[in-house]
Amino acid sequence: MKFTLSWLLEYLETNASLEEIIDKLTHIGLEVENVIDNSRLAGFVVAEVLEVAPHPNADKLKLCKVNDGSKVLQIVCGAKNVKEGMKTVLASLGSTLPESDFTIKPTKIRGVLSEGMLCSASELSLTQDESEGIIELSDDYKTGDKFFNCDPVIDINITPNRGDCLGVYGIARDLAATGIGTLKASNIPRLACSINSPVNVKVTDGESFISGIYITNVKNKESPKWLKDKLESIGMRSISVIVDITNYIMISFGRPMHAYDAKKIEGELIVRKANDGEKFIGLNGKEYSLNKEIRVISDDKNVHGIAGIMGSKYSECTLETTDIFLESAWFDPISITKSSRQLGISTDSSYRFARSIDPEFTLDGLNLAAKMILDLCGGEVSSIVSAGNLNKAYTKINFDYQNANKLGSVSASPNEVFDILTKLGFSIDKKTEGNWNIQVPSWRPDVTIPADLVEEVVRIYGYDKIKEEQLAEDVTVEEETQDDLRILMTSRGFHEVITWSFMSESTAEKFGYLNKLFIIDNPFNNNFNIMRPSVIPNLLQVTADNIAHGISGLAIFEIGPIYNGEAQSKYVLSGIRSGNNSPKNHYNTDRKIDIFDAKADLITALELFNVNCDNLAIERAEKEYYHPGKSGSLSFRSKIVGYFGELHPSILDFFNIKQKIVGFELILENIENLPISRKKFIDYKYQSVKRDFAFIVNKDVAAGSIINMVKKSSELITEVLIFDVYHGNNIESNKMSIAFSVTFCSPTHTLTEEEIQKESNMIVNLVCENTEGTLRAHH
Repeated sequence: MKFTLSWLLEYLETNASLEEIIDKLTHIGLEVENVIDNSRLAGFVVAEVLEVAPHPNADKLKLCKVNDGSKVLQIVCGAKNVKEGMKTVLASLGSTLPESDFTIKPTKIRGVLSEGMLCSASELSLTQDESEGIIELSDDYKTGDKFFNCDPVIDINITPNRGDCLGVYGIARDLAATGIGTLKASNIPRLACSINSPVNVKVTDGESFISGIYITNVKNKESPKWLKDKLESIGMRSISVIVDITNYIMISFGRPMHAYDAKKIEGELIVRKANDGEKFIGLNGKEYSLNKEIRVISDDKNVHGIAGIMGSKYSECTLETTDIFLESAWFDPISITKSSRQLGISTDSSYRFARSIDPEFTLDGLNLAAKMILDLCGGEVSSIVSAGNLNKAYTKINFDYQNANKLGSVSASPNEVFDILTKLGFSIDKKTEGNWNIQVPSWRPDVTIPADLVEEVVRIYGYDKIKEEQLAEDVTVEEETQDDLRILMTSRGFHEVITWSFMSESTAEKFGYLNKLFIIDNPFNNNFNIMRPSVIPNLLQVTADNIAHGISGLAIFEIGPIYNGEAQSKYVLSGIRSGNNSPKNHYNTDRKIDIFDAKADLITALELFNVNCDNLAIERAEKEYYHPGKSGSLSFRSKIVGYFGELHPSILDFFNIKQKIVGFELILENIENLPISRKKFIDYKYQSVKRDFAFIVNKDVAAGSIINMVKKSSELITEVLIFDVYHGNNIESNKMSIAFSVTFCSPTHTLTEEEIQKESNMIVNLVCENTEGTLRAHH
């Protein structure tokens, strides 16, 4: 949206500088994109040639006496068309030619001083063609006046909800609300109607409103200089005074209008939907094929305009037009947007209609434009004719002014809130001290709820006045837990992944989930037709995809919900590893990951929350997708906390994975009631002693149960570590050898050999009796 400073000052009474106005515009949300400073053009003035004489030293040059309005200058000129009495453009000393670095200085040309330069159109960048002579101006131009409009041009970016600021008056209203100035009255005239309109209007779509005035005996012509200058300063082309007036009203008030040559209208003007395939030739000379979704304005024979977008070439106003029908209408913004996109037409009119123009100003704009036409073109005017539905439904909002401070974090007084809203055009009925009934003005359809009013107050009061306050933490304990786990897992070399919360029913069945599945009625894909009962299948699919791309060593985790038939989902931390435990180098040999890596990951996650893992029972994993002999579960008082181990070979085959994969799962909601570790550093003053034991037990005996059994058997035992599990030669097929070391230490004395032997015998008897095993070795 472009406008000049002087245009703004027509509606805003202010002593503020340009810089202050620009700063205030940006502060209230009307972002200034550019300011064009035209002060460098001030040196180009209208001058009158008083005398023309031959140059004494050059046949093709002439010596001119020129009046610049304040003094007579001597100018050397080579233009063939220079003559006495003509008005032209003088580049005064010190001025610089547009789009050039050439500055006018006093110069001797063939021995004669020249005190300026008479300009051609090409030298002033008014045409791209080479000019043969200097500019000849009409007598309307006053000697001494500046030729260019040197007014600064302000270009602001208007957001889609602020259609009211697509007119200079709306921008002035916003600025006045800030206190930088006072909004001037628009002074809508009331016309004296002397004739009846021969053109009537009609609406058939039920959503539009059209009004118009018939003016006869007008004299269309070139616009006066002030009007041309205004439009040309913002990049609009002057066409004729009637068309220029409609554009002036549009830029001033955001009200698009259209003037028809009334002699081309046959019958009444009708707003209707177009017929499929109906043809239309626009003002741009292009032909368009219409359809029934597009609204048009037509008479009995011709389409005279696409509603809210463009008029027709057939009924455009020319310099020969003497009778006009001036139209001002309101059309549905959504309809205009669709039609504009379908036809590929974007005009200043459609841009404003699509952002919703003020329906209340429809008739006021018509009166303003008609009054200007009568003043500049003469003629007789009819009364207004209209038809259709003018949307006048006002939005009313109950508003507690204190919310402006509560939600906006400002310190505006009740009077300041009231003053801001009333200056913006809101009507306020103070029912009680804290409860206001506010009527939204017709030009602000975007304001619909109390929060919108808060935004308006804060916008004008000043975003820079928002108090700096520490925001209350809204992170839940569960979210903090998950964030801590993410940090931990990444520190252990894991990468976080986020997968779908769905999977295929066949995959769930492969993992042993046969019952209580949440089946999705309308899955977006048949491979995602149930809610996932476990995250491990998804992680395996990610691993399989990476292995297919040559990435065999991977550690990934996900924190997310699972759905296993219960009313509420459960959040779990799930992770899997593949490949080697550490990279192979000259310090380390490559070691394949195993069950102990998965167990360590699970234990480390629990220790993050100070869980005393010594009190957790290690048992066989119940999940069918874990290897039955190389997996386990952690539980406390019969409640499962998590699982760990190698994934079952058949599961790996299902994903076409040919290498060992280990994984773990931690059920986050079951952490809450676990025993907290209160371990303190114990300074053992006396020597500790280690003994190794190896037992042959049945394969179905859980190693964790042996560890827990031995740990609890004596206060002198400080540590139990398994260091070998063996199946093979000299061991029956249904048996296995488990070897572990036990550390003994007393806090009061050095243990004797007899005491150590007694403790060792107790361990042997305890394990053999509870596992039906036999001692294989002891040392």
